[in-house]
Amino acid sequence: MDSDWWPTKGTVSRQEYVGSESCAKCHSDKLEMQKETPMAHALSGPVSILSRDLSKGPLEFRVGKYDYRIANSKTGVNYSVSDGNQTDSVPLKWVFGIGQFGRTYVFERNGSLFESRVSYYSAPRTLDFTTGSPRFPPSRIENALGRRMSPNELPLCFGCHSTGSTTENHFDQTSLTPGVTCEACHGPGAQHVAEMNVSHEEPAASSILNPARLPPVDSVDFCGACHRTSVDVALSGVTGMLTLRFPAYRLQKSRCWQATKDVKLTCIACHDAHGHLVRDASYYDRQCLACHSRNNIKPSHSAANKTCPVGQRACSSCHMPKFNIPDMHTSFTDHKIAIHREGAQFSE
Repeated sequence: MDSDWWPTKGTVSRQEYVGSESCAKCHSDKLEMQKETPMAHALSGPVSILSRDLSKGPLEFRVGKYDYRIANSKTGVNYSVSDGNQTDSVPLKWVFGIGQFGRTYVFERNGSLFESRVSYYSAPRTLDFTTGSPRFPPSRIENALGRRMSPNELPLCFGCHSTGSTTENHFDQTSLTPGVTCEACHGPGAQHVAEMNVSHEEPAASSILNPARLPPVDSVDFCGACHRTSVDVALSGVTGMLTLRFPAYRLQKSRCWQATKDVKLTCIACHDAHGHLVRDASYYDRQCLACHSRNNIKPSHSAANKTCPVGQRACSSCHMPKFNIPDMHTSFTDHKIAIHREGAQFSE
């Protein structure tokens, strides 16, 4: 993508970050809204999140002869596994996810970070296998707690769940800001803040990025840096229903996107990155009807702008159905906009 900044870019220096409070001097309304979003809490320390999960006692999960347990301890939150004879135990260091769907844990051992073998799922309020982990008992106690995260993986995972975790191409968990803050999407703000302190006129476009000004293809690729594009999915090898987790990829598979690549069909056309996700289907009708109403047919795009013969309300409930991923104990909206017959199964 032809842009000076994109999420997960880690080439800038630590000194170029100034923190969101510096943004609040001019953008306090957006900052206050964004602070309450799931993105802002995409990564956290274990105590703040797990206090309510553990309010009724430890979280437990059994597979084969192994008993997993997450419980409060005097020093924080403890994660352990026992096979009846031996027990392995570590303090949790990071929690990925605010719990909209679930939470995955990260612990540190011998200088390496590990992803927990089990995660918390919000709908059943219980532990189960982490998505992508083998769904069978571990072979031995030594590798039962989780898998080591590779050095190449760390900048990507933390890059999408925190701010400034990688600078000058070096990952450093000690200096990151938990969660997605202003500078995660707009880029480091030191130069922009300095310019605005001198003059309140429009700063140079290169000093800060406004993703809203990106062309349609770049815009979807920008969001897809974390929400996965077609390229990311191809490289990861993920197929089938698990791709529902990647809305940018699914949107790019839509016939209307492939035909028009219109600004009215980008991620931010429907979703405000500074606010909470709207779950009322009728809210999105205006965006759909901007193209698919009888008064807005574009001759050059007539195949992609057909009107709906069924209705003009709650468009997304029919054309973007939800499908359940059993292993994740939740359903995801399919962003591959299409004509879905009643009772139709998921289609790649």
